[in-house]
Amino acid sequence: MLIRPAGLADVPAMTETLNWAIAHTDVIFRATPASIAEREDYLRELWEKDCPCLVAESDSGDYLGWALYHPYRDPQVWTGCYETTIYLSPTAQGQGVGTALLGALVKAARADKKVHSLLALIVSTNAASLKLHEKFGFENVGILKEVCYKFDRWLSLTHLQLLV
Repeated sequence: MLIRPAGLADVPAMTETLNWAIAHTDVIFRATPASIAEREDYLRELWEKDCPCLVAESDSGDYLGWALYHPYRDPQVWTGCYETTIYLSPTAQGQGVGTALLGALVKAARADKKVHSLLALIVSTNAASLKLHEKFGFENVGILKEVCYKFDRWLSLTHLQLLV
């Protein structure tokens, strides 16, 4: 498996993965699909903020998933605090892709002087993601209860934090 910086050519596959998660899971609260143009703009914003966006691909070059960190809320207020995001292709889940991507993100954050804290905001029912983040030392720092209604049920959001 190869973990590398994302480029604009990766955006269609990244957008497809995001839209699959929006339509079929509760791991993201968003209800409307993302467009490729929107996601290209977002990737450019990440580059302007000097934040990594990484893509995982198989040894044969197949796209597997993506991950990034970005400033949490207003960076002038939340100095040094960044939020992680990881999405895997549905066919890549359970194969160590999330571990590879999160490991690369944590390594990048530890080398990044502007990062003091990584946050992961995870739907409380997403046991696999909670376990993955805890494996890297993220600690549960609280739960916002029933903050989104999706798929005919209320969802809570667990906040995990890693001081890098």
